[in-house]
Amino acid sequence: MKIRDKLFFAFSVYILLAAVIGFFAYEELRSITRRLAIVAAADDASNAILEVRRYEKNFLLFRDDRSLGELKKYLGNLNNDLEHIAAQIIRDIGTNDHKMMRSTISEYEKLIGRIAANFQSQQELSAAFVGAGRASEKKLRGNEITTFLVLRRYEKNLLLYKDQPTYETFGKILASLGTSKETERYGILADRLFALFKDERDSVDGMRSKARQIQSLTEELSKREHAQIGAILKRSGNMLLLALFTIVAVGVVVNVKLARSIASPIRDLERATKKVAMGDFSEVIEIKGKDEITSLEISFNQMEDRLKDTLSSLELAVRNLHEKQAQLIDAERLASIGILAAGIAHEINNPLTSVLTFSHLLLEQMPEEDPRREKLKMMARETERARIIVRQLLSFAKETPLKSVTTNINCPINEIIETLAAQGLFDNIEVELNFSDNLPEINADPIKLEQVVLNILLNAIHSITPPGKITVETRARGDFIEIAIGDTGCGIPREHLGKIFDPFYTTKDSTKGAGLGLAVSYGIIKKHGGDIQVESIPDKGTTFIVRLPVHG
Repeated sequence: MKIRDKLFFAFSVYILLAAVIGFFAYEELRSITRRLAIVAAADDASNAILEVRRYEKNFLLFRDDRSLGELKKYLGNLNNDLEHIAAQIIRDIGTNDHKMMRSTISEYEKLIGRIAANFQSQQELSAAFVGAGRASEKKLRGNEITTFLVLRRYEKNLLLYKDQPTYETFGKILASLGTSKETERYGILADRLFALFKDERDSVDGMRSKARQIQSLTEELSKREHAQIGAILKRSGNMLLLALFTIVAVGVVVNVKLARSIASPIRDLERATKKVAMGDFSEVIEIKGKDEITSLEISFNQMEDRLKDTLSSLELAVRNLHEKQAQLIDAERLASIGILAAGIAHEINNPLTSVLTFSHLLLEQMPEEDPRREKLKMMARETERARIIVRQLLSFAKETPLKSVTTNINCPINEIIETLAAQGLFDNIEVELNFSDNLPEINADPIKLEQVVLNILLNAIHSITPPGKITVETRARGDFIEIAIGDTGCGIPREHLGKIFDPFYTTKDSTKGAGLGLAVSYGIIKKHGGDIQVESIPDKGTTFIVRLPVHG
């Protein structure tokens, strides 16, 4: 709308004000009609909950599908009635009460399903329970059969009364018979069946409580709707009287205020525009009103903010560009070093193999009492260590493809732990395993994962001065599976945490590794689309958390 149109509107608003007030009065009258429809819906909801309660009793009494079907049908009617007037319910009793009502109905539905499943389980388990009793009875002889017949009587009482005393008496009599395969299964079935009885009582109590709560809310809603109709009628009469006294005064005030709201924003925009043209972005225009000038003020402030953000982003981009350039130079240097190291390692590996082979041949031929034998053993041992370091370097430098198969992560972890335990590496170290039984299977290379777990466990063993403890846990976290390996070792200083995955970086002595284990492990997990996190407190311990995607 143009400014001259606004001025014309300002002089015309008091005429339109009368029509607006009349329109609102008409809307109030229409709202009475709508309220009557809402009252009818609220009454239908109240009737529906009464039918629900009736069929609830039938279902609990007869446990038949017909009663359950009717209960669900009327519960669906209740949901439909409440859905039609959801907006009015929120307006009248509040969002929280409406959410509570829907939540209570949802919980009631879940309890119904739970009870129905419980009844089905009771039926199946009762048949198995009675069958187990008959099977056990056939196996007994002499005095035991007399005691067992008493037990069968309590079996019937347990199925009939479902009470705690009968269950406890049943258990005592069963315990007096001794333990056999049949009686043990008989007792287990009794325990499971009584657990279902307890769950039935708890669920029924909860269902009845929720039903009473729903009934109370629907009755309260109906009462409020009736009260609202009376309030609307009273408000409509007051509005018509008020319109006669306010129509002229409000029209004059609106026109005067609108005329004044035009000149001041234009002056502010002119001053701010001149400052921006000179490179000063500190001026912010205060937003007032909701007209075209206000939109212009908002656009001006947004333009000024974007100009400042663009300048800041440009400076940040320049800094990031310099950082990326430095990183590319470092990456190129490391790649060249890796190629060179792989070539050297390959060339060194052959002579090392020859030295090791001839060392072992000499050891086989040299008498035990020869004083040179110990030196020859040391030469063979150090040569073997050098060859292991070279193989790790080749493995680190060489890109090997993954051989992914469907894997339960608990299996390779358990195999590695059993292997290390068989070698006596866990002497004076307690190993606690917390494997989740419900982990989804993932696509991964089990051999590579065993290598990762092995490297981390060896680091944990080397960090512990016995006695100590290692904890291995598997768990599901969203779309990932986590392997948490914690130890009570010496920990890692904070300044070293950022370097532990670098090749050849190690805080251990030379006899315990060359610093390639964690680097190789990090590369393996990255190929699987996962990540490794480290948490460490010096002198208290370290925890490695390996995260692998479920849908890798």
